[in-house]
Parts: sequence; structure tokens; C-alpha cells
Amino acid sequence: MKKVFALVVCALIAFGCTGCKKDQRPADLPEDMTPCKIILTQEGKPLADATVEFAYSTQVKYTTSGSTDEKGVATMVTYGYPGAQQGVAKIVVRKVVTEGASEAEEYGESGDSGSDFNVVDAKYRSAETTDLEITIGKENVEETFELGPAVHEPAK
Repeated sequence: MKKVFALVVCALIAFGCTGCKKDQRPADLPEDMTPCKIILTQEGKPLADATVEFAYSTQVKYTTSGSTDEKGVATMVTYGYPGAQQGVAKIVVRKVVTEGASEAEEYGESGDSGSDFNVVDAKYRSAETTDLEITIGKENVEETFELGPAVHEPAK
């Protein structure tokens, strides 16, 4: 009986924690965000597992970001909601890979964790130096950007 009671209590707690996301949407998050996809290529091939972030030219309260899939496509979201805020933004791209991790580490056990390396040119990793820019209006946006050759720089 105690197991059933504990299970019911856990289920109620889990149900209560999930809530309705629509009720949690900040009142000042723009309702008219624009669907936006960024496609990244490096050396002409899709760049998977990269993080993409917009640095707007005007101050915005919420971050717009996304991660590329195996086709190099990042569907941008703002505060967990689909779409990008309207305006002009620099595009910041980061991707770090780990090399030399032991097999034990890959399975969650202790072992050699390997070394981390940036594979995207440093100029794209900062809003101050990137030359990638996008203008988000009211219409759906889908743009492709080529990042040039891969680099192999130790991550800090």
C-alpha cells in the first residue's frame, strides 16, 4: 500500500511541475516572432552540432539561439519559444569537439576525458568579430552561411 501511495504522490508532483507553458510565457516576449532557420556549412558540408546565437544591434531582453542538426540546420528559438525577434543581428557560431576521450569516459565511467578543440574560426565565435549578419523581418527567414575551413584550436 505504501508503494501505491508513494507512486500516486510522485505522479501528482510530476503533473504539478509540468504545468502549462503558455501560462509561463513572459508578457514582454514578442508575440510576432518570425520563424527562422540558419543553415551552416563548413568547407561546403553541413556543420552539425554547432551552437548558433544572435547578437542583436539593439538591446533585447531574451536570447535567440539554436543548435544545428546533421544537415547543418538550426531552428532558432527565443526563450524556448520558436522564432526570432525582429531586427538586425550578428550571428555567433561555436562548436567544440573532444578528442582522445577514453572508452570508459564515453560510457560515463572515470577515465581520460580527452581534450577540447574549437573547430569554428575564432572570428565567428564572438559578436565583436563575426561578419555574419541577418535581418529578421515579418516573413519566414532561412539563410545559409559558409564558415570556411575548419580550425583545430584548443578550447579554453
